[in-house]
Amino acid sequence: MSAWWSVTTATRRRFRAPAAVAIVLVVLGAVATAVCLDAPSDRSVVRLGWRPDGVVVDVPAPAGSSGLRTGDLVTGIAGRPLADGPGAVDRPPPGTTLRYDVVRERPAVVAVRVERPDPYPLALQGWGNLVFVVALAGLATALFLRRPGEPATGPLLVLSAGLLGSTFTVAAGLPALAMATGGPPLWLFHLNAIGAYSISWGALLAFTIAFTSRHPGSVRGRRTIAVAYAVPPAAMTLWAGVAALLAPNAFGWLGLLHTGQTAVVALTLATSTIWGFVSYRGNPDPVMRGRMRWLLGGAAVTAVLGLAGWHLPELVAGARLLPWGALGLSALPFVAGIGVALRRHRLFDIERLANRSLVYASVVAVLVAGYVAVVALLAGGLRLSQTMAAALTAAGAALALAPLRNLAQSTVNRVMYGDRHDPASALTRLGTRLQAVLLPADVLPAIVETVARSLRVPYVAIDLADGTGQCHEAAQHGVAVGPVHTEPLRHHGTLVGRLRVSARDSDDPLAPVDLRLIASLAQQVGTAVQAVRLHDDLIRSRAEVVASREDERRRLRRDLHDGLGPALAAIGLKAGLAARAVPADTAARPLLEEISAEASASVSDVRRLVEALRPPALDQLGVLGAIRVRATALAGEMSIEVTGPEPMPALPAAVETAAYRIAVEAITNAARHSGATRCTATIAPADGGVQVTVRDDGRGLDPDRPPGVGFRSMRERAAEVGGTWSVRSSHGDGTQVRAFLPTSLGGPR
Repeated sequence: MSAWWSVTTATRRRFRAPAAVAIVLVVLGAVATAVCLDAPSDRSVVRLGWRPDGVVVDVPAPAGSSGLRTGDLVTGIAGRPLADGPGAVDRPPPGTTLRYDVVRERPAVVAVRVERPDPYPLALQGWGNLVFVVALAGLATALFLRRPGEPATGPLLVLSAGLLGSTFTVAAGLPALAMATGGPPLWLFHLNAIGAYSISWGALLAFTIAFTSRHPGSVRGRRTIAVAYAVPPAAMTLWAGVAALLAPNAFGWLGLLHTGQTAVVALTLATSTIWGFVSYRGNPDPVMRGRMRWLLGGAAVTAVLGLAGWHLPELVAGARLLPWGALGLSALPFVAGIGVALRRHRLFDIERLANRSLVYASVVAVLVAGYVAVVALLAGGLRLSQTMAAALTAAGAALALAPLRNLAQSTVNRVMYGDRHDPASALTRLGTRLQAVLLPADVLPAIVETVARSLRVPYVAIDLADGTGQCHEAAQHGVAVGPVHTEPLRHHGTLVGRLRVSARDSDDPLAPVDLRLIASLAQQVGTAVQAVRLHDDLIRSRAEVVASREDERRRLRRDLHDGLGPALAAIGLKAGLAARAVPADTAARPLLEEISAEASASVSDVRRLVEALRPPALDQLGVLGAIRVRATALAGEMSIEVTGPEPMPALPAAVETAAYRIAVEAITNAARHSGATRCTATIAPADGGVQVTVRDDGRGLDPDRPPGVGFRSMRERAAEVGGTWSVRSSHGDGTQVRAFLPTSLGGPR
């Protein structure tokens, strides 16, 4: 009960902490917005033009409503220089006219009437940003309330609250008059625009870590997230102290604060992007990679819209296609990507919506960028009128719309679904991949990987059918995350296996077009699977023949050694004894002596046959003892060590002979050609077989020298029993020979 209570208490604390911070940030932003809108205003707004001697203003109000202009450098108000610091001028009542010292083309004095702030032009100037932060805050609140256990929803809530409060405060505006009067409007504005804004960027870093981490709820994960929260605010706090030492006055200090904040924001964005990219590349979980793709896709669409609608046209033509106040709308796809990634991967018909959104967004982006570039080229380079250039470019855009849309559709389809809309490409890719495969053992892994990439599915497997009608898994790629579709593989009407393909998600079953492509691929895969089965049958049959041969040789050796050999020896012995008992002058004695000699010669022939059938040391000492005896005979200046488990598990005769021959041949090569001082031979049981490894510290193999008979012999002996053999060597670092010999010679591979 106490453990349950402690877990519940910890969960409640993790749930309440982000909510409390978010409420504080929103309330702080609301208070600052209210104070700024209540203070008297000169209809100007201070953005980033902070200087030690004054501020550069922006005037979003209608022309003529203020004596100031956008771009004016205000250096003094009511005869008091702004360099004297905030509070030098008393707060004037509405209706008062003040004299402003400004710098335009030259210094001037401008009469400015103080009025109540007008929220409408301020909201109109930044309405897109307001829509973005409201949408993000609504999404974050809904996700936090719906899925409080998701580690990423807490940082997302803090992020949205910080952006909401600071954006509304910035939208309310800080007039140049507040620089002179000081007081709550000035300090509450900066508390939100710098303090709360820094907290929100720390929350962005924490959100990235919590979203991409495999174990965000662990102690280490929580500590990392806590550090991420604190880094941007701590950096700004440290920079504030450094800026206080560098700045000549209060306005210079505020200017340095804004510069430092820009740097912190840029570094945070770069760190979050790099962290997300590295996490995506290193995360093998297909579900998590799917979530990251939604987030990265939303970010990519946001970047494309921002570049095509605002930044690129302004850079090329010097004018924006859309109002600057709508820039925040370009971030809405990123908000949608966050929502889908955290809520669920398949949201109603989000697949079709995402597909069409990507297609039309990319088409619009390319057309807009091309339109602006061509118009600028025709008007600037060919000296055509703006109307003529626009008309010609519009006609070209109309002609390019259909092919561009088809190209974008095919590209997006390939990115989202692979080649399911282009079966010919999928079949071509499969055929090309199979042609590049060199070893039969690599055919099935190549097939499942190619099918998975062609369909963009997380899991594909191939099962082979045996003689009893059962199927056993032979190759797989990925992990199944949804319903698995099974497609039979046939060759001339005979079932040879089955192809299993997982859906892209638990609530995203394979579409009919996917099933048709899988059926088309199965027709080609069936032939390849049959070829693999025939190869496996051949290898298995050869292994069975070799096993039967070695077992028969073992039986023959035992019969010759224990039966025929002693019988012939007894005949020779008895013939010799009989010859001694017969007088020398009789005709029978030479015949008996010939019988004894022929019996002795036959015993020698039997001994030679026995040794040729199978090394005698294998039956006398076992495989380890036999290799040690041979290694002792080969050892000279090179020390040879033979290791393995004692006692060695019983091995089939063919495997035992192959292991002995391969190990002895590798040791012989090391002793004769390597110039090594040490050689180690290891015979160790492995999963389903035995592993033979021989290493030396010699000079290695000469790359210019072709492989000799010994290498070919070792490879053939391993292949005879269905095993594998390999050699690895580097100049000056010795040679390693390794062979795996399966013990189930007649069973399925």
